[in-house]
Amino acid sequence: MECILNVQRKSQQDVKHKNPYFCKPITIMTMQLVIQRWFFILVSITLLASCSTGNKLTKPQQAQQAFEQGKLQESLSLYEELIAADEASGSVAEKNHYEQAAEVAEVLGLSDKAESYYKLAIYHKTASPEVYQKLGKLYREQGNISKESGVLEPLEQQFPESKAAKAERTRLFEIYTETAQWKKAIDLWPPNPQAQQDEHLLTAYFDAKQQSEQTEGLDKIALQLLSLNPTHTEARSWQAIQLYDKAEARYQKEVQDYENNKTRKQYNIMLKGLDASTADFKKALPLFENLYRETQNKRFALYIANIYARFGDAANAEKYRKLSQ
Repeated sequence: MECILNVQRKSQQDVKHKNPYFCKPITIMTMQLVIQRWFFILVSITLLASCSTGNKLTKPQQAQQAFEQGKLQESLSLYEELIAADEASGSVAEKNHYEQAAEVAEVLGLSDKAESYYKLAIYHKTASPEVYQKLGKLYREQGNISKESGVLEPLEQQFPESKAAKAERTRLFEIYTETAQWKKAIDLWPPNPQAQQDEHLLTAYFDAKQQSEQTEGLDKIALQLLSLNPTHTEARSWQAIQLYDKAEARYQKEVQDYENNKTRKQYNIMLKGLDASTADFKKALPLFENLYRETQNKRFALYIANIYARFGDAANAEKYRKLSQ
């Protein structure tokens, strides 16, 4: 019996070695190898499909890719082809190719072409806030303040919360003050969160308020300016003039009241009033004298002459009157 079993085992081994179709038992390791092989095949197919799709870029993608690769003239030509197609099909208002073409033209140094395309983007209402900002910059470089204002104003009006509008608000404020558009400048104040601490901007606002005769709050602004710059000429001038006007108004009132009612009682009231007036004149005088020494401004000399006249100092009054002429 043992001999028979040995023969059977040997027979099976012979079949295993000689028969190429003899099936080996499937192990876990074999299964893992099969799965890995199919995984790599699928990844390869996906990559090939991706590469095939990437080679078929749309024309806007080609234009953008050319721009990113520094092929500026090629990029501009592609955008201009797109613009021509948009215009022919009447789909300009749905596209933004004017803006993109303008940006490429600007990098190429073609400012006239860039300006034209930026303006067309605005005309067809496809322009982003940045178009107004970039066109404003072009006009600023050209020194054309009127055209610059003409694009920064609609930027502020149409896109007030945009990053571009906030970035250009200070420049628009400066344009208003430079062109004596005082009310617009005042309405735009403050043009940025730090404006109250900017001597240049605060001075411009101070001037706009004075020029438009909106005197409310000017005393406070003068103090702010003096805290930023203790020698600020306009703030010191404002304070001196306010003291002078207060003293002169009091002087005129007391004299007129006495002229209307020449009694001893009214005379005594006048004397007290003139003492108060004189005190304010005395505070204003050194301010005007310092300002005149620093600036040689004839306007300050005239104020000094008038104060000395109120003091009854004829010699100094005449001296400064001549200096004011």
